[in-house]
Amino acid sequence: MVVLLLLVGGGAIVAKQVYDQAMGVRHHLESAIADAGEVKSSILTGDAESASSASVRFADETQAAVSGTQGWRWKLAEAVPFAGNNFSALRTVAAVSHELSTEIVTPASSISFNAFRPSNGRMDLAAMSGLSPLLDQVASGLDSALDTLASVDRTALLPAVAEGVSRLETELTALKPVVSPLRDIASVLPAALGADGPRDYLLMFQGTSEARSLGGNAAVFMVLRADQGALTIVEHITSQDFRNGPPEPILDLDPQAEAIFGDKIGRFTADFTMVPDYPDAVEILKAWWAREGFHPFDAVLSLDPVALSYVLTATGPVTLPTGDVLNSDNAAALLLNEVYFRYEDPLAQNVFFTAAADSVFDAVIGGNFAPAGLMSSLTKAADEGRLLYLSDSPAEMKLIEPLRASGVMPADSAEQTTIGVFVNDNTGSKMSYYLDMGIATCVADRTIQGEVTLASSVTEEEAARLPRYIAGPYFTPGDISTYVVLYGPVGSQISDVAIDGAPARVLSAGEHLGRPAVKVEVGHHLVSSHTLSFAFETTVTVAPLQVWHTPMTRETTIDSVDGC
Repeated sequence: MVVLLLLVGGGAIVAKQVYDQAMGVRHHLESAIADAGEVKSSILTGDAESASSASVRFADETQAAVSGTQGWRWKLAEAVPFAGNNFSALRTVAAVSHELSTEIVTPASSISFNAFRPSNGRMDLAAMSGLSPLLDQVASGLDSALDTLASVDRTALLPAVAEGVSRLETELTALKPVVSPLRDIASVLPAALGADGPRDYLLMFQGTSEARSLGGNAAVFMVLRADQGALTIVEHITSQDFRNGPPEPILDLDPQAEAIFGDKIGRFTADFTMVPDYPDAVEILKAWWAREGFHPFDAVLSLDPVALSYVLTATGPVTLPTGDVLNSDNAAALLLNEVYFRYEDPLAQNVFFTAAADSVFDAVIGGNFAPAGLMSSLTKAADEGRLLYLSDSPAEMKLIEPLRASGVMPADSAEQTTIGVFVNDNTGSKMSYYLDMGIATCVADRTIQGEVTLASSVTEEEAARLPRYIAGPYFTPGDISTYVVLYGPVGSQISDVAIDGAPARVLSAGEHLGRPAVKVEVGHHLVSSHTLSFAFETTVTVAPLQVWHTPMTRETTIDSVDGC
């Protein structure tokens, strides 16, 4: 009995010591995780000193955590049935965390977003190129650490231990969206900025107040040149510089696109963005470009005024030559509506638009922005379809093609089933500014049902004071005529189209982009709302559903549910 009591007492002492070790390890890991979060936030804010200090603390804490999992007592604890899994998991987390200090956190703390910030109109290509190896190391370390944590069996862990493993995994996962895009950008940006020779870019601005499938009427263009990191404006072009309305389209159009939208997509520059496939639309634009003899370009970037407002959240307000202060709150309203009340002459309007674009460009190349904030703004614009990009560089397109910014709907439904809701103004006006859109969909096995609600906010008083350039010459002021083109999933068939419950008059229908497409007209008079309902039948079970739609002036609400 004496021996038994000694063994029990000794076991209790050992257990208490191991328990204290475990609590110490946990404390060090919690502190380390907090330091890792500070490294990430300091990188994003450009605070190199804080990032460096936090990375040192992270290394110290993880080293202390690893030391706490050493010794015969800890090994004995790991061998205990059931409870031992928790000690093994803690040791794994401590080891992974300390490895992170050398492979990820310390290298990441030296990342400077300033490499992505121009100075005096020039980007530092050497600094940018130097980031690539570092970002590759960080990305590789992240993948390795996440794989290790994924191998930890959490089913038998105590809740507190499992939570610690998950918390570290969450912090590392949150780093991936920061590091991965940076690595991709750093790999292609030097060449894109003229490291291997001059590169010319066409910036195309789409006005969503006159809706088109891809956004709006593209009336203002700017050609930029990048040469050894220096950015300069080469040429300005507006819609008045094109000889519109030739008797025949300027190139052989896709017969399927022509059947849906008409040959005006190749006869008027206001209409080539009706084509919802961005590369196809750019092909039409290139034909116009060659016809008019404008400066050639290597890539084309499309933006709308709402995307510019996002950029202004990063740069801050800019002052225009007119004295107007353009900021993130007023940019869309000023550029899409108020300018038409102020200037009746389209030439004066385009001068104003060009001045606004130049001012925002000057703010960007002047480095007057937080790099992380600008990247966030551009990402938001791209996700909403307000930023589109096409380049002749295979390396750039490899990064762009899977993204919404490519402007190309997926060719199949293997991973996601995609439908399209594209809006085109038929009023010959800027009345789309007063339209708001909401989309609701539901899925039942092989059937997709949906509703598109378009609402006009034009009051009778507003209609009475609308300039002719906004109201248009063909309709009563306050009326809005809109063509909505619905695209079904690849290989599907449309089974129903109705407006406010009554069968819709189909203006054109067929196949385009490997999908069924149908065009109908939705009309509004003053404040009113109409709902376009539809149904598509597919031959296969619907994958997770995504909706591509025309980016309107204001956010389009989307509500998708399973089961109808």
